[in-house]
Amino acid sequence: MSSAVSPFSDTASLRFKRLRFGVLTLGMLVILAFTVSSAYDSWRSYHRAIAATDREIGNLANALAEQTAWTFRAVDLLLIDAAQWYSSDGRNSPPERINEILANKSAGVKQVSLMTIIDARGTQRHRSRGALPPNLNVSDRSYFIAQRDGAAHGLFMSEPLVTRSENRAAVELSRRLDDENGAFAGVVTAIMNLDDIKQFYRAVNLGVGTAVQLVRDDGTLLVRNPPALEAVGRQFPELAAAETSSAGLRLVNPIDGKSDFIAIAPVRDVPLRLTVTREAAVALQPWREETTRVAIRTIIFVLLGTLTLAALLRQLRRVAAGERALRESEERYALAMEGANEGHWDWDVAADRLFLSPRMRMLYGARPDSVIDSRSTWLAQIVIHPDDMEHFETAIRDHLSGRTARYESEYRVRHSNGDWHWLRGRGRCLRDAAGNPIRFVGSSTDITAQKQSQADKEQLEGQLRQSHKMEAIGTLAGGIAHDFNNILGAILGYGELAHQNSAEGSSLRRYLDNVMHAAERAKLLVEGILGFSRSGFGEREPVNIRSVVSETLELLGASLPAGIELESQIDTGNVAVIGDATYLHQVAMNLCTNAIQAMAHGGLLSVILECIEVSESRVLSRGSLVPGPYVRLMVSDTGVGIPPAVLERMFDPFFTTKSVGEGTGLGLSLVHGIVTDLGGAIGVTTKAGRGTRFEIWLPVAGEVSAPVVEKDRILPRGKGESIMIVDDEPALVELAEEITAGLGYEPVGFASSRAALHAFQAAPQRFDVVLTDESMPDLPGTELAREIWRIRPTVPIIVMTGYLGSQLTNKAAEIGVNALLRKPLHSRDLAESLARVLQSMPPP
Repeated sequence: MSSAVSPFSDTASLRFKRLRFGVLTLGMLVILAFTVSSAYDSWRSYHRAIAATDREIGNLANALAEQTAWTFRAVDLLLIDAAQWYSSDGRNSPPERINEILANKSAGVKQVSLMTIIDARGTQRHRSRGALPPNLNVSDRSYFIAQRDGAAHGLFMSEPLVTRSENRAAVELSRRLDDENGAFAGVVTAIMNLDDIKQFYRAVNLGVGTAVQLVRDDGTLLVRNPPALEAVGRQFPELAAAETSSAGLRLVNPIDGKSDFIAIAPVRDVPLRLTVTREAAVALQPWREETTRVAIRTIIFVLLGTLTLAALLRQLRRVAAGERALRESEERYALAMEGANEGHWDWDVAADRLFLSPRMRMLYGARPDSVIDSRSTWLAQIVIHPDDMEHFETAIRDHLSGRTARYESEYRVRHSNGDWHWLRGRGRCLRDAAGNPIRFVGSSTDITAQKQSQADKEQLEGQLRQSHKMEAIGTLAGGIAHDFNNILGAILGYGELAHQNSAEGSSLRRYLDNVMHAAERAKLLVEGILGFSRSGFGEREPVNIRSVVSETLELLGASLPAGIELESQIDTGNVAVIGDATYLHQVAMNLCTNAIQAMAHGGLLSVILECIEVSESRVLSRGSLVPGPYVRLMVSDTGVGIPPAVLERMFDPFFTTKSVGEGTGLGLSLVHGIVTDLGGAIGVTTKAGRGTRFEIWLPVAGEVSAPVVEKDRILPRGKGESIMIVDDEPALVELAEEITAGLGYEPVGFASSRAALHAFQAAPQRFDVVLTDESMPDLPGTELAREIWRIRPTVPIIVMTGYLGSQLTNKAAEIGVNALLRKPLHSRDLAESLARVLQSMPPP
């Protein structure tokens, strides 16, 4: 009975979903691949178109630039030839002869319309045609200055570069003339018409949207084809500033404002650049046409693919709908069973085939993908609690054998996370005609929460019964101890007075010593009962725990039995806990005394006091801890250990395993009461024959220095001050009068708080101090103090009580009581309290 794959599972639906998802994914991938391929082809076509355009206009620009350079080279050769002739032979020729020679030379280069010779002073001396202008001086021209100063190295193109001669565009070129000594002798110039260059550019088939521009380096337009007469002579820096090596360079043509691809080639030996531009719309037209064809083809393919895919998915949905109808019929049955939140099994006993519902798998903590198809594989994959295995097998065996009408069993199984879960299984088997089992079916339910709830309920009921029992016993014990405390106060008080007045070494002194010793033992017993009843846990103040434990160990060390070794480790510094030093001393003393008594034949007593930071909540044997700093007192012994039966009751009051007269049964109950009242917890670890360890955890409350032990000093005495003494026990009133009179005071006793109040009302200035008991039938001591202070607010009041608990301490502090004294009274405590309150009063 584990969990195998259910026949009502969604396997078929999952299979169809996966199939549909696979078909859809494959179809979408094919469509996406075709679309991406088409986009990639379009991208490649785009870049091919750009590369072809760049290559074509680049080659055209380089070819035209080279041809233009040869044209300018022809003019330059003419200038070089004229300069050499003039410098060697023509300088001394007649002017007419020089003009004739210049005309003949320029006639051989049809691009040159005029040649001139200018002397060293800038005066034009000769020209190839036309009349010589009278006194024409060009010494201020840029080409003359450049040639004269040597700034032009060879051919120089003048500024401005564009001139008008016979309404024809031209540029003026010049070269330097030198005399026989190499000195500047003048300039030879040639005016070059650009019409031939324009005709050449027109003869080149540029194609639609293509233009050729010849510009100077500064962007001045000289020639353009197709023509743009209004632009010739204007500067267009964009046409000259572009990088000549950039591929696919595009710009907005400043001449026509269209987006163009541009190729630029420098014209060799002259400051000119030739640019070829082609409109981007024209250059990319083939790419757009091809992209349109590809897009149409892609859309058609995507539509056909989508329709095919939709038809295939529709057919798959039809098949899935048929199987889903069958599956829904099966699931209704499965849901009806799962609605009960139970796991179900069906075991074919003869064939050993086992089916387990998904809920059943979950209950057993089996893996969802595990294969469980037989009882043997089921037993191999689950873990039944060892304590429940026999009961589980017996229940199945009894039912299969026919000894029980139905199968029912409760057992625990362990899940993969290690947790144990309670299951309740119910079922029955089907038998053949011979009575042999052939099929075993049933269900299981997780009852872990019910089991835990039942356990928690039983634990709470036990705690409630224990609390009621402890409260009842504590109330009874507190009442008895209070009454006995009054009686004991008289015994101790009068015993102390008799002891003081007896002769040293006399039989009376010896008898009184025994009486006082017995009374002190009785006092300790009363304090234990009051502590157990939570009536007297003392004052709450920071206590140096190290000094308390150290003092306890010093007392123990002096009286350890033979064979007991004490080992201690105290390392808490000045760490303090909130409590009463006396009761903390009792905790340590009781634990150590119990440990010593557990080692009748000797052993090791170990006491460790340390500080520990608790990082997470803990549950101990008695109580629990929250995160924070704690002091841990560990008392360990190597004794006989604590039996389980005793371990459950050892904190009960008056429970003891000692013989009559050897123990009261209040030790551990007192320890438990004190620790619990201080917000601590107790942990107990024990093993039979190997000892016991008690751990006392108390919350840290800062630091406080260890108290300084004072030597015995003389009791302070009074100076005849009047003391009002109020107690409902006449014996205690007389005792207090005896003690205060012996201390030098004038006592006035009252056995009734009402009588004392009337006396104070009658003479409020008569009394210097009021000493009153707290527990009185008519008017408690604190209420008496309120009434007295209404009459005389400045009189000091001391309250005596056997219930020195936090409630009384807080109440006394709230109303302003000057001091609290614990009963039974001691002469020293009373003397010091009276002296302290009287000294604190302002002088009259």
